[in-house]
Amino acid sequence: MNPRWKDDLAGFLDAPDDPVEGALVVARIINAESDSDWARAEIGRLADLAAEEADAAGVATRLGREGFAGAGERYYEADNNRLDHVLRTRRGIPISLGVIVLGVTQRLGLGGKGINFPRHFLVKVEDELLDPYAMAPTTMARCRAWLKRNEISEDGAFEEAAPADIAQRMLNNVRTLAHERGDFARSLDLSDYQLMIAPKSYALRVERADAWLALEASEMVVAELELAVQHAPTRRIAQRLRERLEHARRLAKSAVH
Repeated sequence: MNPRWKDDLAGFLDAPDDPVEGALVVARIINAESDSDWARAEIGRLADLAAEEADAAGVATRLGREGFAGAGERYYEADNNRLDHVLRTRRGIPISLGVIVLGVTQRLGLGGKGINFPRHFLVKVEDELLDPYAMAPTTMARCRAWLKRNEISEDGAFEEAAPADIAQRMLNNVRTLAHERGDFARSLDLSDYQLMIAPKSYALRVERADAWLALEASEMVVAELELAVQHAPTRRIAQRLRERLEHARRLAKSAVH
């Protein structure tokens, strides 16, 4: 963990009010050369361009005219979670495009909240629900139909995402990509930052255990699973984790001998 980015994230978490600031910390964690000052100025410039728009739909339309759109075939790239990169290329994923919408609407006094919709981040401004990937309004009915088609529960699907939640979700995207390409050291480094946001996340501890297992660090697997058991949300999950923990302890013991 880079001490500078650790301090930056800690500073953001002391007053996690602005999703743009959280996203800019994430951008610096992804790439130390990310230009936060330019990104802030660019969001201000976009807000000036959209100043005549009366509502969120108008802002989204204006951003669409400015070229902001989905990343398409390049969807699964870490830089799509880097706010300055998305501002320059005008291409991103729902959450990074959503942060831009939030940054612009908040600077125009329209407010706005992120919505932690499964697999596809949404934005709600006043009574309007926006799909930032399409830069267009959407509806609850349309979103509910999507959940039904994909057999996903509606529980929690429309919960508000606080700025810290948004930063966490962006970090999770990048960590997952690192894990999938076998960069387990990078995955663990990114999860260190995530634990600053959610120190009692049992799921993060389990995922860290998986990374340590891939690195054949059996003692670290045990340590992570012990913490996962402590933070398990239910007895059933705790029991499953204890079973895995006992197996990990046996493996660690055999590795020593």
